[in-house]
Amino acid sequence: MLPRPEHWLFSIQAFLAGVLALAVAFWLDLPRPYWALATVYITAQPLTGATFSKSFYRAIGTLAGAAMAIALVPNLVNAPPVLILAIAIWSGLCLYASILDRSPRGYAFMLAGYTTAIIGFPAVDTPIEIFDLALARTEEILVGIFCAALVSSLLFPRSVGPAVAERVALWLSDARAAGRDALRKIDPGAREAHWLQLAADTTKIEALAEHLPFEAATDPAVSPLAHSLVPRMLMTLPMISAVGDLMRELGALGGPSPEMASLLLRVDPAFTAHAPRADATMLEGIDAFTRARGPITCWRAFVELTLALRLRDLVALFSDNDALARALAANTQSLDKPLAFPIDADAPRVRHDEHARALIAAATLSLALIFCCAFWILTSWQEGAAAAMMAAVAGSLFATQDDPVPSIRKFGIWSAVAVATSGLYVFVILPKVHSFETLALALAPALLLFGLLIAEPKTFVIGVALGILMPTTMALQSAYEVDAKAFLNTGMAMISGMAIAAATTAVVRVIGAEWRAAQFVRANNRSLAEVADIRSRRNDAYLLGLMFDRLSTIAPIVQSADEDMPDAMRQLRAGLNMVEARKARAKLPQRARRRLDAALLRLRRNYRRHTPLDSRALAALDRAIRALRGGEAAEREALLALAGLRRCLFPQAEPLQLADFGGHP
Repeated sequence: MLPRPEHWLFSIQAFLAGVLALAVAFWLDLPRPYWALATVYITAQPLTGATFSKSFYRAIGTLAGAAMAIALVPNLVNAPPVLILAIAIWSGLCLYASILDRSPRGYAFMLAGYTTAIIGFPAVDTPIEIFDLALARTEEILVGIFCAALVSSLLFPRSVGPAVAERVALWLSDARAAGRDALRKIDPGAREAHWLQLAADTTKIEALAEHLPFEAATDPAVSPLAHSLVPRMLMTLPMISAVGDLMRELGALGGPSPEMASLLLRVDPAFTAHAPRADATMLEGIDAFTRARGPITCWRAFVELTLALRLRDLVALFSDNDALARALAANTQSLDKPLAFPIDADAPRVRHDEHARALIAAATLSLALIFCCAFWILTSWQEGAAAAMMAAVAGSLFATQDDPVPSIRKFGIWSAVAVATSGLYVFVILPKVHSFETLALALAPALLLFGLLIAEPKTFVIGVALGILMPTTMALQSAYEVDAKAFLNTGMAMISGMAIAAATTAVVRVIGAEWRAAQFVRANNRSLAEVADIRSRRNDAYLLGLMFDRLSTIAPIVQSADEDMPDAMRQLRAGLNMVEARKARAKLPQRARRRLDAALLRLRRNYRRHTPLDSRALAALDRAIRALRGGEAAEREALLALAGLRRCLFPQAEPLQLADFGGHP
């Protein structure tokens, strides 16, 4: 596939920034100007806000890593095992913090870890020069960061806001397709595939939107729009799931009534139109339908009422998502219509912390560094520092993946290609270069290719490997100097360090996607047990926020591993319904409240013990439902919540008999 125009623009942008960084480094007479060039290809991103974000956190991480190298090396250089252990533990702790912090800020933690290794290991032979080395390395990296950010903001800038809006538009198209599947009772397996893709894409959109505050051209008031958009996108998923279950249950009861069928036709444009019309008129039609229901006299009427309410929520969510996406694309805080679905935009985004996974990743990196340094010391390999450096880099860059070994292996293979390309330049091309202008022209073909590879997500790892390793192994200086033996030793050391990192990871990182999915389900069970506990003082919004985050986190894991989607969607719907039931509980008659409490207590017991829900839990829910009449507002709210809970926890259960509804317990 040929590169797209935006890929060419990014490649040219990165090339010009790299040449500028190299020129500035030469002008400042920095000892290793090639680090400025390599930094550009590590930092540069197709979107301006992402480049600024990465530049900012890379600068912080570099300063912290350099400071730690200055603190450790002079004090521990006479005890090599202790120094190795200290750097390994520091790098592991930084990686641990980086994995837990899933925002762009996590990049600073990771950089602080492996920058200490990059600066510290080469200085063990001359610890007295550690400050000068750290200062020079920091200056070289800061030059590269500054040039990447400067060129990104001046030449072919691409804002994050329109990119987010474009992805949201694609997401909404897929969400409407999932809604269509739900309304038309498509096979549940097809609906699950839609949910999986939608939840995974939500995570990517949220990660992209976090770069908005770093753009000077972006109105500061626009960032809160993303905070309003993401929870509505996540809420859309359980609503689609609920509509699908309601349509299935309605079909088992004989199908929709003429009034319900008419309403379904009326809201159909919200799911099918190319330019969707999820407007106020549609919401008014649904409200008119619910007002006309009157007293609920049979179970099918109740299912239709619930379906109408869920359709209203879904139409409102589509309308809000459209309006927020348009505002992001226009870089304005002004919405063209008021938001229809109430969500607390000021509530903090709750994140689930995977401490076990982060600890295993940190321990893996620390062990890789220890093994690499032990090999370096035992063999007295002169270039062993380069191996330890690259083990730290490779072990950190891919640590967030469930199985980093394929990526580290790929990174190592293309690093070998980078070393070979560097050899071609060092021994064949550079001897014929006699000015900076001819050097820039000579580097252009390779650097432009690297930029094209970085711009395409499928080849990103290849481009980064080539962009980092070729400049560093070339070791460009103001005067041409070459040592074939040192060149080969350095290249072999770098590749060996990656091989050690890959081997250590393959042995230590034994957890995979299936294990992570199971852990997410168990964590959701613990949250549901708290939600079901009527005596709990824990914030319900916090618990549901955790479940939303787990859903959006687990989706790409399951998708990449080609596993079955766990019960995260139904667990989330169960939590939403239990919260609604608890809100209505205080206003219920005493008998109905006792039945509701008994049902929640039964569910709490199951969730705390991580045991499957059984017939006793279903019977407890049915007794609570039969105790409600649905006449008062609180009873109707509790009835809707309990019926929704029954529907999502026991999707295969037979619908309640018509005579059971509204009868005596």
